[in-house]
Amino acid sequence: MLNSFPQTSGNPDLTMQTYEAVLAGVTPQAVVEAAQRFTTGAVAGQNRTFAPSVAEFVHEARRIAGILPHRGRKALPVPSRALRREPRPDERARMCLKLPLLQAAIRNGRADLLAEAERNGLEQLVALARSWRVPVSETILTQLKRAQ
Repeated sequence: MLNSFPQTSGNPDLTMQTYEAVLAGVTPQAVVEAAQRFTTGAVAGQNRTFAPSVAEFVHEARRIAGILPHRGRKALPVPSRALRREPRPDERARMCLKLPLLQAAIRNGRADLLAEAERNGLEQLVALARSWRVPVSETILTQLKRAQ
């Protein structure tokens, strides 16, 4: 790789010793691939006139070393629509109550009260919403009446 760029430092032996020392824990494959990428100009933001600094080279080699274990693995399948189900109307109504309650809990610094109300059921959620002046939909009130 260094032969592909104009010489920028005076002592090539010292340069190679520095590369060897800082790349001691990096796999040889990652080092070779980093050198190939710099030589072909494939590293984003690289100076295409001069060789990379030791730090730039080590950064690219370590980045590649982090990718190597994942090569050859099958890509995850694209999620199908069948996996996502639409929430039932009663679930949607509860979600529409819980979001403003969460915002109020954060605003009041009382997420503990919300967690407790959640554990105790819909009646407690509605009571907490009313105490924090969070609007409660008719759908939720109907659910609450049916549950009693």
